[in-house]
Amino acid sequence: MTSSAFSSTSTLETADLTWLMHRAADVLRADFDSVAKAAGLADLRDWLVLSVVTDGIPRTQLEIARQLRIDKTTLVSVLDRLDKHGFIVRSSSSTDRRVRIPVATEAGRAIFVRVTLDRDAAIAARLSDVPEAEQRALRSALWAIASAPST
Repeated sequence: MTSSAFSSTSTLETADLTWLMHRAADVLRADFDSVAKAAGLADLRDWLVLSVVTDGIPRTQLEIARQLRIDKTTLVSVLDRLDKHGFIVRSSSSTDRRVRIPVATEAGRAIFVRVTLDRDAAIAARLSDVPEAEQRALRSALWAIASAPST
């Protein structure tokens, strides 16, 4: 494409869906990381792990790593950090004592809720200039992309 293919208000970047999605994800992640850090978490990964261990479904560390698509070594460092802050405890499985089951503590559940609410407020602030109908359309389009079968 040549630059003449774009209007004077468009640039190559705004026409490139991959660039736009990557940039939007970077901006939202930075917002989320700020919210997480303000609440005492390291970043988005801490919240993601808390989201899994607060849902009431017992999972092994390996199951959590697979579900979140996080390397096992990375997950262990996140769990160590959450454990150190008192947000989780790890107990042995009743069927295999070698297997550890992370579970959120009351403090972990509370921080998960707080960060979730603060995240929602940060997203609302980021989208405040976007009309509600466009926000709904954006979410619908992103869901269609995210849930489409792999080719």
